[in-house]
Amino acid sequence: MSAIRQAFVLINIYTLIFLLCWLITNLLIEKKIIENIDKKLSYDIESISLVWQSEKKLTLRSSKDSYYMIAPNSYGYVGRIVKGAIFPENIINLKEGFHNVELIGEKGKRLSARALLSKINSDLFVSAQSLTTLIQINKTINQIFLVSFIFSAIFITIGLFSIARNTQIKISNIEKNLNYIKSGRLKTRIKLKGDDDLVRVSNSINETTQQLENLMEQFKNQSANLAHDLKTPLTSLRLNLEQKISSNKLNKKSIRESILQIDHIINIFDTIIKIARIQSGSERKKFKKIKLIDFGKEIFETYGPVIEDRGFKTYYNSFDGSKIKLDKDLIFILVTNLIQNSLKYSKKDTIIGITFGPDQILIEDEGPGIPLNLMSKVIEPMYRLKRESKGGGYGLGLSMVKAICEIHNGELIIKNRENKKNGLAVGIKFINQAT
Repeated sequence: MSAIRQAFVLINIYTLIFLLCWLITNLLIEKKIIENIDKKLSYDIESISLVWQSEKKLTLRSSKDSYYMIAPNSYGYVGRIVKGAIFPENIINLKEGFHNVELIGEKGKRLSARALLSKINSDLFVSAQSLTTLIQINKTINQIFLVSFIFSAIFITIGLFSIARNTQIKISNIEKNLNYIKSGRLKTRIKLKGDDDLVRVSNSINETTQQLENLMEQFKNQSANLAHDLKTPLTSLRLNLEQKISSNKLNKKSIRESILQIDHIINIFDTIIKIARIQSGSERKKFKKIKLIDFGKEIFETYGPVIEDRGFKTYYNSFDGSKIKLDKDLIFILVTNLIQNSLKYSKKDTIIGITFGPDQILIEDEGPGIPLNLMSKVIEPMYRLKRESKGGGYGLGLSMVKAICEIHNGELIIKNRENKKNGLAVGIKFINQAT
């Protein structure tokens, strides 16, 4: 339903509610006035009956719009002109109680009245009061409601249609830009002014589109890098095999070299698939609550000797804390990747530190570090620094580390070491998972 149609529906609903309020107000006011008249009539009957019983006469008071009649002993009709009004002849045939009747004025004009009939000692007493005031009040209320309805309806209609038109323009703008985005124009952004819900929705769409554009750009870069990384070993493999075949020198050694090149290609695909599985959650195993201090001891017992055998110094820091819910296999992959990076890019005889606890895991080295302007780039898949390109890396290690951090709802720590000329600190900080 369009915004204008919604405005039309709201106006109709407003009209119905207004009419319902008018009807209820009329009924309530009329009921209240009738109640007050009935109380007055009861009081008047009591007064005139007391006077009649004592003086046998009808004493009239000068109350406005009040009329009285007595039919003594019910001997037929006894009528009087009281304040310019005559009671109808058939009034004595009515039952006791309150009735709405018509009286005749001095000029023969009929007027509506509220009457109370009461028999006391076989005498019929009638007290009546004109309903002219009630009719005038109802008329005034109707006029007030009518004028109020006309003015309020005009202002509400103008306001609603103005809002509806503005809303419809925004919706059409959003729809048009979404069609552009759907067609592949990811640089399209929805530009709306204001601070209403549609503006907030459009801002969310813009943020989502920006993320989608970044992902597509990242995908293009990854595809280009992947094609480049595969083309080099495949071309080398093809040339090597052609040369061996043409020279009839296809032996076990050349076959082994070709297998190594194929393994290199397979490793690239395996790593990409591994990252995709981690990000999708299909690699997520049953998480267990463990203390990082205990898990860190296992890790250091495994990698401490390896680091030292490779010609590096190492140390292990541990801090006791609460148990952390994690997947040990995935965290082992994370730590392995970080230690391998430190071994690859640090110089011999430098220090590689391993820290576990109380709510984080950190691997520190004394390598060249990462330029600050590239910190956000190095965690993108297939992105490699110049030194990595020469070293033959895939540019996938930190991407896998990031994926593992995300599946643990953790924060990736990556920063150059403070108060150190060289060195990098990389790891994971577990957020709100201590138990």
